[in-house]
Amino acid sequence: MKTRERAKALSSVTEFSFEDLIGLVNKEFGNPNSLDEFVEYGDIFVKAKPVSPILHILAGNTPEAAIQSLTRGLLIGAYNQVKLPKQGIKDFDNFIKNLPSELISLVETTSNRKVADDWINSASAVIAFGSDETLMQIAEKIHPSQIFIPHNHKISLAVIDSDENLDAAQLAAIDIYSHDQRGCLSPHDIYVCPKIKPRSFASRLANELNLLNKKKPPEKRTTEESAAIDHLRRSYEFRACNDTSVQIWKSENNLDWTVVYEDEIQFAQSPLGQFVFVKPLPKDLTKAVSIIGESISTIALHPFKLKRAESLILAGGNRVCPLGTSQKPSTYWHHDGYQ
Repeated sequence: MKTRERAKALSSVTEFSFEDLIGLVNKEFGNPNSLDEFVEYGDIFVKAKPVSPILHILAGNTPEAAIQSLTRGLLIGAYNQVKLPKQGIKDFDNFIKNLPSELISLVETTSNRKVADDWINSASAVIAFGSDETLMQIAEKIHPSQIFIPHNHKISLAVIDSDENLDAAQLAAIDIYSHDQRGCLSPHDIYVCPKIKPRSFASRLANELNLLNKKKPPEKRTTEESAAIDHLRRSYEFRACNDTSVQIWKSENNLDWTVVYEDEIQFAQSPLGQFVFVKPLPKDLTKAVSIIGESISTIALHPFKLKRAESLILAGGNRVCPLGTSQKPSTYWHHDGYQ
């Protein structure tokens, strides 16, 4: 298959359009035909050769990242080996099943660690998702001649400067509800301009999360995930009873969602599972989030303005996006930035 044929096939089974996929090839290689034929490059002719095979080592909590990683590998025509977690990834498995036979022939999967270790030795490139500890273990097995692209644990947040249309709570709820707040792109904390009254915003956000979860509750969580949510909930419920600077809203009779407002501006890490903190936006956001500065992935901004985005990137992270699109990165975005 040529690039355009692969792009057309992939556009039928992903959220990416044919135009975006071809556009991505054009942006990366300078010519959409670079992988298929020799093209002009200054005063010479060149042809791009895909790195192959590519080994993708996936984490269970990031199905979208897994699909994107494989999509890019298939788009360039590489042979792709995929190490799945033991429990598998349902959405990813469905994606594989829907691929045309010509592309399925470019994919091999396993959940066996020994097989994956053998693949590491023969891979030209290794793309890995996981904890810092997991990625350090993988890095020790990488040879100098191999390309290694690690995607370790990242944290995201949101900033709301104004809310003239009163739509910020609904947009923020979408970012938190999507994928049950799993993965690196969903905000843990939402910093709200004091003029908007952050505590009132938290109440509106709770209402929006309640509406979304009534339509479709989250899928079953692990015992460990539920225990972490319950423990932190109880802690903030106790604080709210004794401290007026803290207030909590939560789903009734279940752990579906939790919203905590607190005056404290220091970043607080969420246990995920739609557990989000709302805080007043400080004058010095960089200082407030300094504890996670190097781990920031995405900052969702409302309203989105390029000049404001440029100032926010100083706080950390490699992506600033409009609120409500945290979990829907552009085809052109380099996951965790250029590597």
